Amino acid sequence: MLGILLAFMSAFFWATNDIFNKKSILRGYNENFVLWIRFPVGALLLLPVGIYFWDMNFTVFWTTFLWLPSEVVASVLFIKGIKHAPLSLGMPFFAFMPLFSALFGFLILGERISTLGLLGILLILSGSFVITGGSLLSFLRVNRGSLYMLGSALLFGFNVVIGKFAITHSNPYFFAWYYCLIMSLGLVPFVGFREVLSLKNYRNPLNIPMGILFTLGMVTYTAALTFTYTSYVASVERLAIILDVIYGKLFFGEEIKRSFWGALLMVLGAVLLGF
Repeated sequence: MLGILLAFMSAFFWATNDIFNKKSILRGYNENFVLWIRFPVGALLLLPVGIYFWDMNFTVFWTTFLWLPSEVVASVLFIKGIKHAPLSLGMPFFAFMPLFSALFGFLILGERISTLGLLGILLILSGSFVITGGSLLSFLRVNRGSLYMLGSALLFGFNVVIGKFAITHSNPYFFAWYYCLIMSLGLVPFVGFREVLSLKNYRNPLNIPMGILFTLGMVTYTAALTFTYTSYVASVERLAIILDVIYGKLFFGEEIKRSFWGALLMVLGAVLLGF
């Protein structure tokens, strides 16, 4: 039960962070810098935690080479999805992540997909049918932001399984700090030294809130993975999609009638898939 509660909290923190991501991009800040800044802020905030709960070991070290490349690419695709699509159209496609994580969980960890899970998959596909008007491929060709989100969901779905393996061989608090530190370094080639060194980027008043919200989401997320199944965490976190759709209406004036019902089906499918 504690793992589910922590996953709920993580969903809230990360969904709320998406508001600040979108607002920063709309203000003209480079999307890759908006993505990057959360990690050094998180590494700084969590430094005392990382030192106190220090648990660096060989498993954490070697698994880094498995998850870091795809995590970096997934994160870049995610922020491009936020840039190129309304929250209410892009974020629902992140509901495919539990589908992918369940698949990889089965292949890597031996976690089985039940009949109820298969029903969940059908609901996810049905929700995407509602949002796209029945033509997923045509929709994705026109709405590349949603396509970016789908690609991001695929890579994150793989990494959540590898991440759980690393966390269970360490501890969630150390790993939260370690993750922020490594991602700070791994994303630099995508951001570019010019953007990292540009003083203009650091004048964004939303940098600190983005860093704090992401850090809170990271700590609660990694802790949740130690208390319950990977697929459970991935499923509960998809409630962030509903929040993002609502945030799209409240903060950006998006039309969400079709997106809301489609996202609701997809999130319900994600929950069934997890359980």
